[in-house]
Amino acid sequence: MITLRKLTSLKDDTRRRKYPLLFQQFEQDIKNEKSLNSLYFNGLLDMISEDSFYPDKVSAAISDLKQLLEILDQERLLWKVNSLRYLLLQAINAEPGDWDFEQNSIVDRTERIFGEIYLYLDGIRSPFNVGSIFRSAESFGIKKIFLSPDTVSPEHNRARRSSMGCVDIIPWSYCSIDEIHKPAFALELGGETLNNFPFPLEGTLIIGSEELGVSPDGISLADDSLGRVSIKTGGVKGSINVSVATGIALQKWFSSIV
Repeated sequence: MITLRKLTSLKDDTRRRKYPLLFQQFEQDIKNEKSLNSLYFNGLLDMISEDSFYPDKVSAAISDLKQLLEILDQERLLWKVNSLRYLLLQAINAEPGDWDFEQNSIVDRTERIFGEIYLYLDGIRSPFNVGSIFRSAESFGIKKIFLSPDTVSPEHNRARRSSMGCVDIIPWSYCSIDEIHKPAFALELGGETLNNFPFPLEGTLIIGSEELGVSPDGISLADDSLGRVSIKTGGVKGSINVSVATGIALQKWFSSIV
């Protein structure tokens, strides 16, 4: 770990970028039940407090931290160190993306739990949405994801990052809409609500584009099969991001068959 003397010799921008990294290491030490070097830790807090670059909320967070150090409450200390780290990142406009967070809640299993249920992404343009859908699909039992020819590739860097590795877990391939597993239904306006929809034991859910929804061919296929399912909303706009809407629908479908 870099010494305090060395820290003071760094350029301001370099030193401020270094602080969050140090606090990230402190978090790991606390999680691993390692003792903090209180002299070093307090010296670092004092150094940050003396930097007029930071807003008052950083000083307040540091004051809270110093009080906790005296109580030795490790669980609360971890939360306060984490909060200060994100305040320091915020101050230098370096807030993390979703893929940067450590996923402590992940449950490792020896194998995936899934049914004969599939997704068809019908013209999803955003790599972030594709990755997020893969992440929800992995959690809620989707066996395979099919993509329309005009859906952005899951290999896109932003899709891979937002999927948190799920692009490499769930099988996927491109195909035309008439090649998908039947029966099929679409997540679209004008359909049966989630609570009343008769989710099948197997089949394909069609997810439409961010701008236009499910394509005419997708709507036609769904209406000739199981129809449409809709999410009841109460907001003024009644609009939900496509990846969020997919996660809601998949949880309902998965819970109905397992």
